[in-house]
Amino acid sequence: MKIVLVRVDDRLIHGQVVVGWTRTVGANHIVVANDEVANNSMQRTLLKMAAPAGVKVSILPVAEAGAQLAAQKFSGDNVLLLVRDPRSLMGLLEAGVQLGKVNVGNCRAAEGKKRLTKEVHASPEDMVAWKELDAAGVVLEAQWLPDQPRTDLNRVIKGEA
Repeated sequence: MKIVLVRVDDRLIHGQVVVGWTRTVGANHIVVANDEVANNSMQRTLLKMAAPAGVKVSILPVAEAGAQLAAQKFSGDNVLLLVRDPRSLMGLLEAGVQLGKVNVGNCRAAEGKKRLTKEVHASPEDMVAWKELDAAGVVLEAQWLPDQPRTDLNRVIKGEA
């Protein structure tokens, strides 16, 4: 098993992931780590329907996804790991998943959220998690599409950019 991309995107499986990212990184298995979606059969069904043909999809609670990934359970697969928010990343990190670099896509605006980049907004709780990920040495790159420029989110979080 090889994790070919870790992406934070509150939309999870959608057009950009299906068309852009899955092909670009050569993923043949999408693992969604999200407690809410894992416990909602309709959302699970819709996400599986949105996946590209021939790509496996596993939708698991964060703790279970972390345990399976840390134990290398997806043998022979190129995994695209999707989470909805940085707190989920912290759960995966705590479970032993190695997160060297994380691609950050869409984290939509909402009341009480601060704008970090055009597409990335963070609540106070998200900011705590982003800072913990930065302190843990995780490289955070905000990037909408594979062919677009990257923003060094670590620098943004530290107030350097």
